[in-house]
Amino acid sequence: MTENPETFPTDPDILHARIHNEWEAFAAVIATLDEPHIVRRDEGEWSVKDILAHIAAWEKFLIVNQFLDIPAMEALGVPPEVMERASEDEVNAILFERHRDRTLVDVQTEWYETHRWLMSELAKLDEERLKQVTPCFGPESRPLAQWIVFNTYEHYSDHRRAIEKRRVG
Repeated sequence: MTENPETFPTDPDILHARIHNEWEAFAAVIATLDEPHIVRRDEGEWSVKDILAHIAAWEKFLIVNQFLDIPAMEALGVPPEVMERASEDEVNAILFERHRDRTLVDVQTEWYETHRWLMSELAKLDEERLKQVTPCFGPESRPLAQWIVFNTYEHYSDHRRAIEKRRVG
C-alpha cells in the first residue's frame, strides 16, 4: 500500500485506466512464463499460480464485500473466530492453503473471470461512491477508492515486480 492517501483517484476514468494499465503489465509478465515456471514453488515462496489465485481471491473478496454487501469474514470464507484475530498475512496463508492444489487452468480461468467481474462492477461507480468511507478488511474504514486501489493496481504491481525480480534473480 504505497500510494499517498491524498492521491487515490476518485475519478472513475482515472481509476479504471490505472487498473487497466497495471493489469495489462501484470498479464504481460505472466504471458512470458511457461507452465513449469508458473507452477514451480521455490523454497518459502508462492508459485506464480499461487499469486494468480491470491489476486483472484482478493478481487472476489472486494466484489462480494463492497458490491454485494457481504461481511468480510463471510466474503473471505474465514471463520469468525479466525477473522477476529487474524492478520492479513494469516488470512493470506488460509487462502493459499485453500487454493494450493487447484489446477493451473482452473486458477487462470478464475483469475481472468474474476477480474472481468470486478471491472464490470467498477464501471457502475461514480465519484461520489468512490469517495464514500466504508469498512472492508480490518477495523479501519476508508474511502472505497482506497480499498479498490489496494486490491487492484497496487496489488498487481507489487506481485508483478516480485515475479520480475524472481525471473531475473
